[in-house]
Formats: sequence, structure tokens, C-alpha cells
Amino acid sequence: MTRRESSFIVASLLGATLAGAAQSRIVERIVAKVNGQIITKSQLDEEVQSALEQLGPAPSFEEEQRRLTEIRPQVLERLIDNLLILQMAEERGLQVPPQYFDEWKANVMKEMKFASEEELVRQMELQGLTLEQFKRKWEQGLLIQEVRRIEVDNKISVSEPEIEKYYQDHVTEYTEPAKVRIREIVVRFGADDEAQAAERMDRLRQDIVQGADFAEVARQRSDSSSRDAGGDLGFFEEGELAEALNDAAFSLPPGEVSDVLRLGAAFYLIKVEEKTEQRILPLDDVRKTIADAIFERKMREQSERYIAQLRDHAIIEIQLDAPAGPEQPEPAGPGE
Repeated sequence: MTRRESSFIVASLLGATLAGAAQSRIVERIVAKVNGQIITKSQLDEEVQSALEQLGPAPSFEEEQRRLTEIRPQVLERLIDNLLILQMAEERGLQVPPQYFDEWKANVMKEMKFASEEELVRQMELQGLTLEQFKRKWEQGLLIQEVRRIEVDNKISVSEPEIEKYYQDHVTEYTEPAKVRIREIVVRFGADDEAQAAERMDRLRQDIVQGADFAEVARQRSDSSSRDAGGDLGFFEEGELAEALNDAAFSLPPGEVSDVLRLGAAFYLIKVEEKTEQRILPLDDVRKTIADAIFERKMREQSERYIAQLRDHAIIEIQLDAPAGPEQPEPAGPGE
């Protein structure tokens, strides 16, 4: 008998003893059976709540209910899969050596600067778990990882021809686009001073053509916040700038300054500082990235096949109703 089952029996006996006074009892519902082992509603609710918290607050009650309806069966499927894997770990006789948790606990206490185990226990309690409950979850996680390593990871290999084919099929993913690095000078104007602003920008451009440093002129005369960086805007790919700026930037050679450009209520000058041509990254530079991508895909596929095999040989009963709130007390029967 598992600890959970024995705790359930104790709780049921205690509930029966107090029934005369309370006239009600809380019944732990079963939402699934996997080869005779149960998954309870409280287990499911706990995992669902954790999944919802990871998504953050829902913007509306309707969205909250939609998430709950969508996530609840997904979480139950994951609990069933994990239980099947844990059953396989038991069948294989896999166990987590006791010293593993002791070593983990010592490392955590050292990292968190806990003076005693009691401090660690208090942290666990803040998460709603006893140390023993956390240890059980931790050990189950290791067993699931080990079974997956044996049944999934160890059965996957990635060959050089696969890597080369993936590279050819996805070469655009490993192509760096042409880029240009520019500086800007901006002169803004209002409804009544456009002509004066145009004259001012013409003078600034003339000063630069005659040898004035573009960056220094930008620091002293530009109306843009980029003036503090000498007008430096960094690198852009084609299409990331406004059309007029984009056309000028990609048509000018490095070191050249554009004509005066008008965009909205401002005049612009840009200078091309650097240009990089489109470049396909060599296979050697991306080989590991590609191998990892292929391995991840194969791992998902192999994992799905393995879980399907476990399910094919399992007896699974699902008793999941529509999403509901916390369990309500069951009315006492006659004579209770």
C-alpha cells in the first residue's frame, strides 16, 4: 500500500468518526486509473493550478474558463504518461539511491545559506509541501528522466548526411542578410518654420561636405535623441527603415552622406558608416546547432512512439468531468 493510499484510508476513517457531528464528509474523487493505480482530482487540480500560474493572470473570466477547459485534459494526459513511465521504472527495478537526495539537499542548503534543515523544511512548507512530499516528487522526476534516457535518448543518433541535408534544406535560416550601419542628423519643424528648417539642414549638409565631422555636427545640432551617440543608429537590415531612409542607406557606399530627406515634420541627413553583404554561414559554424535541432525532433518523435506503446499495453480509465470548482461536501446518507 502506498503512502497516499494509507493516508486516504486514515482520512476516510476520521471522516466517518466525525460524520455524526459534521453531517458531511469530503470524498477524494478519482479522475483516472492507470493499470490500477489512481490519479485523484486533487492531484490534477494541483498540476492544473501550477500550469495556469505559469500563464499569468487571465484578462477576463471567460479567458480563465477557456484556459481551464483547454489545459485540464492536457495536464491529465501528462499525469497519465508520467505514471506509465514510473510504472516502467518500477518494472525495470530502477531506484534513486538515497544519497542522491541527501547530496541535493546539502547543495541547496549551501547555496541558499540555510543554517539548518529546518529552514529548508520551512521553504518547502511555503510551497505547500512537506520535505518528504518534495523528495518523492524529486525522485519521481529523476526516474522519469532515466527511463526517457534509456528508452528515448539512447535510441537516437544523428548522422553527417542528415546534418548536410538539413543544412541544404534550411539554408535560408543560416543566411545573414545584408546590413548597413548609419548615423543621422534630424531637424524638426512646425507649421510656420519649415522653410527655415530646410535652410538650416542645407547649411549643415554643406558644412559636412566641406569637411565637418558628421558625428560632431549631430551631437551639437541634431534634434534627435540619437545626438548623444553622434547620431549613430546601429545596423539595419533592408526593409527595417522607412522607405526613403532605406533606399538612401542601401544605395550609398560607406562614408557617403545622403541628400536632405523629408519625412513627416522633419528633415534628415544620413551617413553610411558600414555595410555588410549577405553571407551564408559555413556548415562548420552551424553543425552543432543543426545536430541539436535534428536530435530534438527525433527525440519528440521517439518519445511519442514510446508513450503510444506504453498506452497500447496499459489499461487506462479516464473519469474526467467538465471543469468544476473545489470539491463540495457530500450530503450524509441515512443513519450517518
